[in-house]
Amino acid sequence: MKTASKTVPAPVILTTDFGYLDEYVGVLKGVILSIDRSIAVIDLCHSVPAQDIHRAARLIADNYRFFPDGSVHLCIVDPGVGTKRRIIAIQAACQFFVGPDNGVFSTLIQHDDAKIFEVTNRDWFLDKISTTFHGRDIMAPVAARLALGAPITSVGARLGRELCATISLAEPLLDKNGLTGEVVSIDRFGNIRTNIRKEHLDGFKTPVQVLIKSLTIKITTGSYGDISGAQPAALINSSDELEICVRNSNCAALLDVELGDQVLVRA
Repeated sequence: MKTASKTVPAPVILTTDFGYLDEYVGVLKGVILSIDRSIAVIDLCHSVPAQDIHRAARLIADNYRFFPDGSVHLCIVDPGVGTKRRIIAIQAACQFFVGPDNGVFSTLIQHDDAKIFEVTNRDWFLDKISTTFHGRDIMAPVAARLALGAPITSVGARLGRELCATISLAEPLLDKNGLTGEVVSIDRFGNIRTNIRKEHLDGFKTPVQVLIKSLTIKITTGSYGDISGAQPAALINSSDELEICVRNSNCAALLDVELGDQVLVRA
């Protein structure tokens, strides 16, 4: 006699500014697994700078497409925790997104097929709701239930996108001299990542130069191993971003670069 096979839950992908010095990430996973141990919980990033909504929004926008349809993205970068800011759930691009209504999902809110709901169904929350850890008490159990296939319409009332908080992610400026962009992140290797993307550079018909901290750099084709010596180089990274790096060294430290520093592209 055949037994009915259990539907595999969708994965829950975590993005937070919690870091790993405290218990917060582990507790989030504990709540999700307490609802169903078969849910796969995946860490996208827990090193978002504290309260950096813009960095979180960019991480989600750049990376959600690498996860399977039905995935549930739980983003907890929530400087307004405990205030009257909403918690929302979004269905867009064949995936789900749960987090505070503070702009972390700005790109998804504008997606053509986005359906947005305010999370108010207390039956899905933990019994005791703290004022300082809504990620644990509200968002994690909601994400778990969506991963198990519960309809998103059960979380609460639908919202118009015009009611949701959105932020603008800095885009490079084009003028007669070229592009003016900025440093948007520095990874653990010291590679400098910018908001200038491959499609921005495709419009240039001649080889370009990159200027940062009064240093002029040519764009290198290939990868890190193709960079000669210990001099800074520019390349297009795996996220199609213009990146400035030094082979086997910390480029940001070498150039004394910080987030928000200007990066210029000139033909």
